[in-house]
Amino acid sequence: SLGRRDIVDLNIPQTTIIFGGLGLKRKDPDFMPAFVLNHILGGGSFSSRLYREVREKRGLAYSVYSYLSTLDYAGLFLGGTSTRNDRANETLKIIEEEIERIAKSGPTAEELAQAKSYLTGSYLLHFDTSAKVAQQLLEIQLEGLGIDYIERRNNMVNAVSADDIRRAAKRFLAGAKLLVVMVGRPAPLAKSDGG
Repeated sequence: SLGRRDIVDLNIPQTTIIFGGLGLKRKDPDFMPAFVLNHILGGGSFSSRLYREVREKRGLAYSVYSYLSTLDYAGLFLGGTSTRNDRANETLKIIEEEIERIAKSGPTAEELAQAKSYLTGSYLLHFDTSAKVAQQLLEIQLEGLGIDYIERRNNMVNAVSADDIRRAAKRFLAGAKLLVVMVGRPAPLAKSDGG
């Protein structure tokens, strides 16, 4: 269900893949469920589904990620990876399948519990240097979240249910028409022999 795909021909040994589509704005009531969902899908580095499927199981890429970007008038869902030219289309297919899978079924109870634990436990690390404190305060101000957001944030994460995540997933991942840009020389996906 990926939408437009553009290939930029560049004679290099790896293809860089960037994908994106509509996300949710920061003030949307489903933003926090979408934030937790994205952590499970591709934002949780070593624990994410994309990392597990693309890197751990198949060794196709060193890193693979997704994230939510909130702008004044739009929310975006973005992500990317780099892999060998001959495995680029296979890698993109796996990413597409994982997006479809989580949009359809949502997270497991274990994934949700682990995501909440990580997201709440690591939040203080956003405040461990002066620069990070300034960045967090600026973000809170720009997004109009209120200074009490620092105290409210972890409770908001913990309040997210699997149903909330499934609802958010239906809104921005189910049937998503993502724009994909591939830079390199991705080889065509090999035909399956049916076995």
